[in-house]
Formats: sequence, C-alpha cells, structure tokens
Amino acid sequence: MNLNNLKYKLMAFMQSRYGPDPMYKGLFAVAMVLIILNLFVRSSVLYFLAMGLIVYSMFRFFSKDRARRAAENQRYLALRDKTKKRLLLIKNRIRDIRTHRYRSCPSCKTTLRLKKQVGTTHVKCPVCRNEFEVEIKR
Repeated sequence: MNLNNLKYKLMAFMQSRYGPDPMYKGLFAVAMVLIILNLFVRSSVLYFLAMGLIVYSMFRFFSKDRARRAAENQRYLALRDKTKKRLLLIKNRIRDIRTHRYRSCPSCKTTLRLKKQVGTTHVKCPVCRNEFEVEIKR
C-alpha cells in the first residue's frame, strides 16, 4: 500500500465527518492546558477531566451528525464572544479608571462610557435615545 492510496482512503473516511471547528480547537486547547497544569499539581481529577475533553473533542471531530455539531459550535461561539466582550469591558474600565466612568442605560442596559465629571450629569443613550441623570462621585 503506497502513501497515495492511504491518502485517498483517509479522504474517503473523512468525507461525511464533521471535522475541526472552533469548539474542537477550544476543547483541545483547554485539555492541553489541564495536562500541563497536571504536571505540576498531580491531580487525578485534572487528568480525567483533560482526558474526557480530549475524548469529547475527538467524538465531535469524527461525528457524522453535522447539524447537531454545528448547533453546539454556534452556542460555543456565542458564549466565547460574550466572554471576550466582558473581558474587554473590564480591561477598558481598568485602563480608564482615572478619566472615565462606565454606567449602564436603565432602559436598554447598554454600557456607556462617560467622562469623569463629579456631580450629576444629564446623559442621552445613543442606542435607545433614553435621557436620564447619572451621579458620579470622585
């Protein structure tokens, strides 16, 4: 059996499989981090958790149920993007702690970045056009 023949057999095997996606890559990355962490901590819980993540990611990789795997991936991407957005907001709040304050609109809950002006300020939300008062201390 030559290498070309093996290549075609592998292509035929993977033809109807789901394959890699961002969730697969994320699960595999978390499993690798847990394995490296386990080198220092020596916990059987971390080891089995990492192995479970690897088994689940491989199951997803070779799955033929493409619709279900795509739906899982969409939920994962929504959660990942929401988490990234929150972490970016925390980073910006820390960066702007001396010059700005962050408040949420009482109507649409959009986070607004306001200049640090001590006292009561009249604010108009750019998203929902709601007008409200904000009190900034120190």
